[in-house]
Amino acid sequence: MENFGIVLRKLRNAQNLSQEGLADRCDRHPSFISLLERNQKKPSLDTFVALAYGLEMKASEMLEELEKHP
Repeated sequence: MENFGIVLRKLRNAQNLSQEGLADRCDRHPSFISLLERNQKKPSLDTFVALAYGLEMKASEMLEELEKHP
């Protein structure tokens, strides 16, 4: 999941969300979103599902987006 941060940023920007906006939606700290986008942290399953919820998509849809970016 080396491209997780790239995909997360792409999905967030597609919805015109700031890191703070996404953090609010998924009950995470904005600095944690930044760490994820820079691939300095990896999400737990719980965080992955929360991010998908914050991006108004299913976790399976988010996983499909990740699979498109090997």
